[in-house]
Formats: sequence, structure tokens, C-alpha cells
Amino acid sequence: MVPGLGELLERQSGLARRDQLRALGVSRQAVANQVAAGRWRVVAPEVVTVDNGRLDADQLLWRAALHAPIGWVAGRSALEFHGLDGYRPQQVHLLTPRRSRPLPLPGVVIHVTDRLPTDDPRVGGGLPVTSVARATVDAAAWERWPRAAAGVALAVVQQRLARPQDIGHELAAAGRVRHRAVLRDALGLAADGADSVAEADVVSLIRRAGLPEPARQVRILGRRHDLAVLLPDGRTLVVEVDGPQHGAVEARWADADHDAELAAAGVVVLHVPAYAVRHDADDVVRRLRAVSQAASRPRQDV
Repeated sequence: MVPGLGELLERQSGLARRDQLRALGVSRQAVANQVAAGRWRVVAPEVVTVDNGRLDADQLLWRAALHAPIGWVAGRSALEFHGLDGYRPQQVHLLTPRRSRPLPLPGVVIHVTDRLPTDDPRVGGGLPVTSVARATVDAAAWERWPRAAAGVALAVVQQRLARPQDIGHELAAAGRVRHRAVLRDALGLAADGADSVAEADVVSLIRRAGLPEPARQVRILGRRHDLAVLLPDGRTLVVEVDGPQHGAVEARWADADHDAELAAAGVVVLHVPAYAVRHDADDVVRRLRAVSQAASRPRQDV
């Protein structure tokens, strides 16, 4: 075994760049012989692997990172590496300096930048990957739709991978990036306790309905509720943003039981399906206005 080769391959999940191999004394011909014998495989123009099987998730990240002379796993790929659930990308996102743009590589989305991460990817030997805050800003900026950009930021904060202020500092350093205003608003909502993009959307619908600014994540009768609004008659309106999990029989029964407790305490409850927030916002506003108007009418004793 060539001195240092085992350590290099172990550190990089069995992959290596050709220039790394040459630095250890492995000649081009030696690499070609290993590939011809079927012991090694070429997985990128400058990258080989000693694993003959299908590349696993870590190896796919290393393949992308090693493809560029200088590069970082970035965006959604970096967020998944840092532990974000529910945002697995179909391709690996790679950030590289504009001056060293590598050739296209199947399965890899290459993003060039003039604003390099502060950490040198060649230092430390671990997988070169951007920080959570940088990855969040990049992932949001690379999204096609503003709502998806906001969703990335809210998910990162909700899963406690980064604080809103940390992402905000990175956003300020980034300058003019796509979806900047939307991302800034989402971070503000996250700092106030919004857990999801649907919940953030409902806040804007409450404003459209002419209701006061809602409080977020309010605990009433021992249970935390998404949004709480003060109605004209002094009562509290609880607005719950229900995801698909609330459609299950057990969840619906639990919601109904707690709604009855709230009603007995004089609290008004409105459940808003998350899909309605996205696909029928006008109807949600109409329902909110109806509740507000009913609370504005003089109450008559029976």
C-alpha cells in the first residue's frame, strides 16, 4: 500500500482526485491499470473510487466536492448533511469560485460565486461543506419560487439548526440575492415563533382580514396553539394551521375534544387546512372576516 493512501481513502469515503494520488506517488499509469483491472472506477473526470458498488450518499457528496479543484457542498445538499429533514435534493449542489468552474457532471448542480465561504475547503481533511447559515441563504436563493425559499429558512429554524439572527447576518453579507425580501420576512416570522411557511402565510391573511396582529405559539389550557388573535368583543380567536396529519381519525378526535374545552372557556377556534392557505387564500380571508364581523355585533341576551 502506498504510504498515506489508506488514510486518504478512509477520510474521503473511498474516493480520491488524480492530483491527490499523484502527490502520494501513484502514477497515471498505476491508476489506469487499477481501472482497467476493475478494482477502481472513474466517477468524474478527475475522481476515482476504490469501491466497485453503487456510491452511497456520503460518496456522492465527496464525488461532487472532489470534482472541482476548489469547491464546497452547498445549498440543500449542505443542509441535508447538517441534519435537515424533509429537504433532500435530487442532485448534489456544489459551490465553486468563478475562476475555477469545473466541467458539468451528471447528478451535480454547479453554482459559481465570487463570494467564497470563509472556511478553506482544503483545510482539515473533512468534507468541504458550507455552514448552515450560508447553506440556508444559498438554498433559498436557488429556489424558483419565493414560497419555497421561505419554507427552507423556516424549516432550518424550526429544526434548530440555526438561529434566525445567524441566517440574517449571512443574508446581510450576501448583498443582493434572489428572494432576499421574502427570506428576510420569513426570518422575522421565525424569530416570532412561526413554525411553517403555511403558518407564516396565515399571518398575512389575518392582516388582510383586518384583524389585529396575531400572537404566535400561544399556550392556552395546557396546549400550544399556532396563532391567537384578539377579537372585537374581547374574546380570543385561535387559528390552527392543520397539516395532513390532522386528517387522521385520532387527530381529528383529539382536536375536537380540545376545541370543546376552548369553547367552554369562551375561546373561538378556526381550523385552516394548510392546503387551503395555498390554494384558496381568499376563502380563508372570508372566513376570518366572518368571525370578526360576528364578534363586532352586539351580543343579545337569550
